[in-house]
Amino acid sequence: MHFLFKLTKWLIILVLFAALSLGFYAGNLSYEELFNAPWDRILGIENHRLDLGRIHGLEDRYGWQRVMVPSKDGTELRGTYIETVKGGRKAVVLLHGLYQNRSMCVPYISMYQDMGYNVLLVDLRGHGESGGGHTDWGIHDVEDMNAWVDFLRSKNPSMEIGFHGISLGAAMALIYSGSEEGQHMKFYVADSSYGNLLALGRDKIMTYTGDDRLVLGMDVLNPFMQAAMFFHTGRILSDVDPASQVTRMSSPVLFLHGGADMLVPPSVAHELLADSSSSVKELYIFDGAAHTMEMAVNGPAYKQVVQKFVKQRS
Repeated sequence: MHFLFKLTKWLIILVLFAALSLGFYAGNLSYEELFNAPWDRILGIENHRLDLGRIHGLEDRYGWQRVMVPSKDGTELRGTYIETVKGGRKAVVLLHGLYQNRSMCVPYISMYQDMGYNVLLVDLRGHGESGGGHTDWGIHDVEDMNAWVDFLRSKNPSMEIGFHGISLGAAMALIYSGSEEGQHMKFYVADSSYGNLLALGRDKIMTYTGDDRLVLGMDVLNPFMQAAMFFHTGRILSDVDPASQVTRMSSPVLFLHGGADMLVPPSVAHELLADSSSSVKELYIFDGAAHTMEMAVNGPAYKQVVQKFVKQRS
């Protein structure tokens, strides 16, 4: 009887060990897929991350400064600096969406130049001419934003800096807003940001497959994937979720969202607004606008809303 008890105990231990080993193996695969999956096809968005002809043409025509800064890990980051006011003390960093590059932000330049802001357009890690190979969903982006802030402060040590991001760029701005350095920025404008990366993936899996078993599988694997992420990066998903980071922010923030956004529903913007710890926070929903299309649907209103918010911070 004693032998049978010991055998059963060791069998249970072996089964648990095998299950955990399999879980960690699957979790590591899930972590790798987070970065290597074809997100353009999964999310149904076009891939323009290497289409740089427009920004290069404008740089050549207007003499805009092409910029390279190294991030903390040595990755080379590229951008375009537009000096509206020589020696000016106000600047905005414009951040593009997933599978785009800094060209996407060209339509947003003039609204800030009209207010006397110098403008910095950047290629996010893994996009355009910046290194990195692919987005890492915010794991290194705080350090990347610090590098850009250092660049702007090299122009003027007393530079007041705001961030305006679109889609992925908005998410990266909000992640930065919760960091120690990011809490000292002048303002944030977050256009069409997602809130939680796992929730976004879960929603898209249900949309495209209709199979809730896959969602259940995601939930089962989540602890193992988080463990793999921590092993590789020292971070977990909440560290790179805008919904978590806005609870730490202190700078003024303006959330913008399309009322007809099918990729990231408007309810996400309402949740981000509610969760934000900033004492100055606003939300504007553009009726009829799809994901990131607010400017295209109603450019004058978009410009008016942004400029009113920013001028109140100046």
